[in-house]
Amino acid sequence: MTIRRLAAGFFAITALSFPSTAAAHRTVLANPTAACDVTDMTSPPAVEWMQEYGWRYPTPAAAEAAYLLLVEGQSPWPDWFTPEVSFLPPGTLFQVAIDASQPDSNPGAFGTYDWIDSVAEVRQDLAVLQAWIPDPNRVTTYRVTQPLMALVGPIGPQVDPASCTLLQGRFSQFEMLVPTQNVMTYIEVVSSRPIE
Repeated sequence: MTIRRLAAGFFAITALSFPSTAAAHRTVLANPTAACDVTDMTSPPAVEWMQEYGWRYPTPAAAEAAYLLLVEGQSPWPDWFTPEVSFLPPGTLFQVAIDASQPDSNPGAFGTYDWIDSVAEVRQDLAVLQAWIPDPNRVTTYRVTQPLMALVGPIGPQVDPASCTLLQGRFSQFEMLVPTQNVMTYIEVVSSRPIE
């Protein structure tokens, strides 16, 4: 570990000893559909997470504990963020990635204000695990029709055991705080388009 002194007596860690991200990616590329033990700190998602986010923690052990908490808890929010309750006003437009087997009348609990362009964005930018949406084939735009209570914030990273990858997240998201069976009383379909 390298520590350098900053102004006003602060110190910054400039390098932690974590395995190479490039090596982790080579392992995934060699067998892209292989599942792995994502709790193993030498697995490709663990190595990448430690390189991307491990620097934020006071020790490698604390970073490892945060990674394992993410794997086990699958919080949709970054660990540095607490979502706030908001009411989405009528007229608000948002998008949802929809699975091939999923009707537009059953969008699930999460939406985004970001434009979804591709399946790759569904996986990486929305951090959608294969177990949650196995075959995202379209994006549906919805309009809020009456005030809709939701938690709003950024999408945190996720670890997908099925693809053995770290999904970065970072798009906007909100979680609708109404029973799933009642969602369509608060929103309506505007349009739907295919993605690849």
